[in-house]
Amino acid sequence: MTSRAAALLVQVASKFKSLILIEKDEKRANAKSIMGLMSLMVDYGDEVTIITDGEDEKEALEAVLKLIQSDFSEQVADEITQQETKKENQRENGEDNNE
Repeated sequence: MTSRAAALLVQVASKFKSLILIEKDEKRANAKSIMGLMSLMVDYGDEVTIITDGEDEKEALEAVLKLIQSDFSEQVADEITQQETKKENQRENGEDNNE
């Protein structure tokens, strides 16, 4: 995993409350830690497992998968970050997300 890809993954993962772990070869790293992600030494094509646990785990998993499937597109990372920031602001203001 390049430092750019790791930074984008941290950017996306940090928008969620859930724990997000990336596992490779029985080693795990918090997806919110760039140093942890870099320590996994994931190369293009390596198989990894994504583990999420928490109140927004489904959304977190979907966002991480979307980023990976986009080949770590900065545009996709920015879109996810903006969407999650908007949802967070709506929750803080007591707005319903279904409006």
